[in-house]
Amino acid sequence: MGEWKFEWKRFQKHNKYTDEEMETFMNDPRRAKAAPILFSPAILKKNLIIEVVKSHGCSAGLKPGDKLVFRALGILDPQKSSPWCAQAMGEFGGIANMLQDRFVAGLDPEECIWRYFSCMDCGPEYGWGQVVMQAYVEDAESWAKDSAGNSA
Repeated sequence: MGEWKFEWKRFQKHNKYTDEEMETFMNDPRRAKAAPILFSPAILKKNLIIEVVKSHGCSAGLKPGDKLVFRALGILDPQKSSPWCAQAMGEFGGIANMLQDRFVAGLDPEECIWRYFSCMDCGPEYGWGQVVMQAYVEDAESWAKDSAGNSA
C-alpha cells in the first residue's frame, strides 16, 4: 500500500457538496487545512471518551464508569457505549469541537483544560440530580483491548 492521500473529489461526493459549495469550502484556508486532517487515518485511531465520574439523583440511572465512545473524536459508536440521558449531552458538541481543533492544530487533545463538565440538571436541591463527566482521548486500539478485558 502506498502513502495515504486525501481525495477532495471523494470528500465532495461524501458530503454531497455542489461544485459551488466545494469552491466556498476550499476558499476558506482553515477548513481547507482541517479537512485532510479530520479525515485522515491518524484521527481514525483516536476515540473521544465521555465518562461519568460522579452521579447523584440521576433519574436516568447514569453511574460512575458509564461511557460513550466516539470514533475519530466525533462519531458515536453505539456498540461500545452505555445508555445515556439526553440532558447529559448538552456539552458534547463543544467538547468534540475543542478536541478536534486541538488535533488539527497538532496539539495533544489530552492536554485540554476543559475536561470536566456536568449535565444540565442542577441537582436535588432545585432539580432531580446531577451527573459530572470527563472527556478524554484514547487510542482506539488500546481502548478496544481494555474493554475486552485484555491488557493494553
